[in-house]
Amino acid sequence: MVAFIAVAGGFSMSRPRILIAEFKHETNTFCSTQTTLKDFKNRYLKIGQEIVPFFRESKVEMGGFITACNQFNIEIVPAVAGNATPGGVVSREAYHFFEESVLDNLMRQKRKIDGLLISLHGAMVTEDYLDGDGAFLSSIRRAIGYPIPIVATLDLHANLSQDMVSNVDVFFPYESYPHLDQYCRGYEAGKCIVAILNGHVSPITKMKPLPILIPSLETSKNPMKYFVERAHKLKENPKIINVSVLHGFSWADTPFTGMSVMATTDGDPELANSIIETLSEEILSRKSEFLKQYYSIEEAILEAINTPEGPIILADVSDNPGGGGTGDGTHILSKLIEMKVKDVGFGIIVDPEVVHQAIQAGVGNVIQVQLGGKTEKESLFGKPVEVTAKVRTIADGIFVNKGLMAKGLENDMGIAVVLDIDGIEVIVPEKRIQPWDPEIFLRMGIDPTEKKILVLKSALHFRASFAEMAKKIIEVDARGLLSSNFTRLNYSKLTRPKFPIDKNF
Repeated sequence: MVAFIAVAGGFSMSRPRILIAEFKHETNTFCSTQTTLKDFKNRYLKIGQEIVPFFRESKVEMGGFITACNQFNIEIVPAVAGNATPGGVVSREAYHFFEESVLDNLMRQKRKIDGLLISLHGAMVTEDYLDGDGAFLSSIRRAIGYPIPIVATLDLHANLSQDMVSNVDVFFPYESYPHLDQYCRGYEAGKCIVAILNGHVSPITKMKPLPILIPSLETSKNPMKYFVERAHKLKENPKIINVSVLHGFSWADTPFTGMSVMATTDGDPELANSIIETLSEEILSRKSEFLKQYYSIEEAILEAINTPEGPIILADVSDNPGGGGTGDGTHILSKLIEMKVKDVGFGIIVDPEVVHQAIQAGVGNVIQVQLGGKTEKESLFGKPVEVTAKVRTIADGIFVNKGLMAKGLENDMGIAVVLDIDGIEVIVPEKRIQPWDPEIFLRMGIDPTEKKILVLKSALHFRASFAEMAKKIIEVDARGLLSSNFTRLNYSKLTRPKFPIDKNF
């Protein structure tokens, strides 16, 4: 491999060629349905020359890759970029589509690739692999060999494995939750691969899994705030390239599920080992701080009713599509109707059948429908709710994020309608989507700032753009695939013991 010397405006020799790709999925193995290639297309799936225009203005990892490559005069070789809404295991067909897309690109380029920048989630499970990301990276590494650097981004909720670490030179996981640093981490990855190509750094990475499962925890509050600041302090050492405390994705039944720590140094394995051992001891000593309390549904609604000003946000953390929830859970909606609560904006209840019924009826007309509760077991998400509702809005369901997270990224929730159920305005889309950006309401003709209560099927991402308008935020564990009571989940492959579910931890 030729070493390239960075100079003002670019490199002093011929331009390096970097292949960029994205294959992202957060897999909730407790979902009963598979994630297929259609699910990737439903969110986004871009091939070759479609990639750069789609991501150029977006504040996500691929946007960061593109900015860095342009800044350092790198020739971009775009392969494939796909991201499906979190859900069940990824189908064999979908996995091989992404794997073959990257490998075929490498072959077509006759291996004239100087490095790879890859955007991953890190908690993917497929039909064939409990460690989907590790399998994907291993396949790429076998194809290109070890002299060619691979630098990758990860979600903060990656379930890190040794196969992942062994096949990548440096990982740059997000540091924030909500994920506000996707673009920054992509850009940082781009700068790092330039340093590797220049011969300025020789990365060595060490990782350690931790026997801890945690719920959704903000990084702006302790204990996670402490560990983010701890990592930043460690990185002041010029020998340290990156330090990460990964939360893991607790709703995946795999041997790799759980928290982990990772450190990458410039050619110093002893320093990397020292960092992960020290961090591991600190995390284990503070494990009880990771526990979290949630409101019951009735408690949450009463608290919202008794709070004088809105909006009051009820976060349905158990049915978050961003973690594999179906998005059609009805527990909270049923209780709101039972308690005759009004002035509510509800995002969302996924129900393609009801969408089509509303379209047939038309805006302004009243329909009687069985809403939600059609995807998973009734015991988890509740049964369909029989409602009489007025059709307020019908829209194409396409909107662009304008808030702090993933700004500029286009969303498509399919055709969507708003049903007014006696003062409860429910957004009903065809496709699952996590309502983290206020544009989902504004696109549907609802001003979220004017509602007394907002119900959001989201764990934490909504805080990036909704927190400023909210007078109060109440987290509700309403049962579902994302319950933070891990004893409700039937783990069989999880490495044990694990805190907090094992008493003999």
